[in-house]
Order: sequence, then C-alpha cells, then structure tokens
Amino acid sequence: MDKKISLQAVSDFLAQLRSFFIGHGYLEVMTPISSPYLIPESYLDFFQTQLQLPDGRKRWLYLTPSPELWHKRLLAKYKTSIFEISPRFRNGDSGKLHKPEFLLLEWYKVGASIFETMEETEELIKEILGQEEMIYQGKKISLNSPFERLSMAEAFKKYLGCNDFFNLPNLKQLGQRVGLTFSEEIKWEDLFNLIYVSEIEPKLGMNKPTFIYNFPVQFAPLARESSNDPRFKERFELFVGGVELADGYSELIDSKKQKEEFEREIELLKKQGKKIPRVDWEFVEVVGEMPQSSGVALGLERLMMLKYDLDDIHQLSLF
Repeated sequence: MDKKISLQAVSDFLAQLRSFFIGHGYLEVMTPISSPYLIPESYLDFFQTQLQLPDGRKRWLYLTPSPELWHKRLLAKYKTSIFEISPRFRNGDSGKLHKPEFLLLEWYKVGASIFETMEETEELIKEILGQEEMIYQGKKISLNSPFERLSMAEAFKKYLGCNDFFNLPNLKQLGQRVGLTFSEEIKWEDLFNLIYVSEIEPKLGMNKPTFIYNFPVQFAPLARESSNDPRFKERFELFVGGVELADGYSELIDSKKQKEEFEREIELLKKQGKKIPRVDWEFVEVVGEMPQSSGVALGLERLMMLKYDLDDIHQLSLF
C-alpha cells in the first residue's frame, strides 16, 4: 500500500496537538501501557501477555485499551486537567478504520460539563483541520461553528421516525421496517445497538461534524447519569463524514454506583462467554475522590485520515 503521509506531517500534527492542550492549561502525562488490571467492558476484547519475573515466577499483564485506569488516579490525587498521547490496544479490531494497536489522545478537564467539553472538542477539531470547509472522500463537509448537536432521542426521531426506543416491541417493528435480520429472542440492548450502528451512525456528520449525546444508561458504565432523565448517561460521540472520531462523557464520581456498574459489566461478560479480566476494585474508591470532570478519547489516526483525506487507517503507517 502506498504511503500517503510524510514523517514531517506526522511530527507537525503531534506538535500542534500538544500546543493546543498546553495552551489550554492541561498538563501532559505519561502512564503505563500494560497493567495487571483492566476496567471490565463487555463491548471489547483485550490482549494479555506474560511477564517473566527474576525469581522465575510469571505474572499476567494486559495491554490497556485506554489510559483511563491511570488518569483517574492522577485526577483524584492532583485534581488538575491532563492529557496524554499514547499507543493503546484492542483485540479483534481490524479494518479500514480499526487497528489492534492505535494512537489515542485522551484528556480530562476538571470542572467541565459534557457540553463545555463538546465545545472544547469542537475548537480542537477546527484548529487541527485548519479550514472552514473540507473535502473527505469526495464529500464536502462544513467546519463552521456550531457543529451539529443531536441527543440520541432526537437522532432516532430524525433518521428513523422513532419516538420511543425503550419499548422493545416498537424497536422490533423498527428493525423489521428497515430490513434488519435478528432473532425474536434478541435483547433490547443488542437490538438498540444494531439499529444505532447500522441505521444512524453512517448518516452522522455528513454535512458538518455531529455530536450525538445522552446515551441510554446501558451504554456508558463510566459516565454520570443525566440530571434530566435517569434513563440516560451524559455521554457523547463525535462523527465527521460518517467516521466516529471521539467518545466523551461526564465522569461518574460515585463509588457505590461505579461498583454497581462494574458488577453489571462482569455479568454481561459472563453471559457473553467472554474472559473476565482481573478487576482493580480499589479503582472504585479512587472514583469517589475525583473532582467533577469530563473526559474524551479521540482516535488520532482517524483524525489524520480526515486531515489528509485517506480512506484506510493503514495508509498512515510509516513502516
């Protein structure tokens, strides 16, 4: 595959990112890539490796999909806004938008609401892409502010004419109407996700970047509940040209609720027949010591794909 990005372009891109966050009062941090623990997350698979200790004993470690486990410890201790650029890992992810090892930007802003964080994310994207209008894979996308903002409920109504996606019979009728195939015994969570991923995600951010926010509680185990409706969590995703670029949320800072969320994720892993990682239960207590904050994870290679109009994440490889 032909390389379509230069070493200088990658260096300039990373320097621009660091300049943005340092200019906004963040501290850059470095955290471990491997860990003896993981956050239990039923929607992803992980890598495991073995450490050979000097005394001959062996210790299992995980390659982390996110620095979240470490960042929240730093937030609890130092209570200051932080960011990190680092390689992370997800098993089973491969395709034009996925690599098992990927470059992740993750940041946490102390004292910010999810809507303030969306505004800052918008500012970052505009600065990095550096133009009022871009062409991505032949599609013209406006980068003028404000970016589109849709709640999940608004998105289901706009694209599918659905006013109540919490009702399983309604959701089944909707799935049949749009031609999806699924078993009669399908669970609500699985059908909701199937419809969202196949019928809504590809339509997001086509004319201008779109934030979709307020996810059902089942899809945001580390996020805070909405103060307006306990059926939702304060989580957002950002799409540009149909590409999911970032995932953010208002952080849950209630240890009791975090423990309940971990237990629920572990039960989901059991039901799916997946391997359950070793869980750091001390992390639950750390969550209760964090200041109010919002965090975002952004796939940097996807952002570079948009910036340089590439259609395959592997075109960014320098090797």
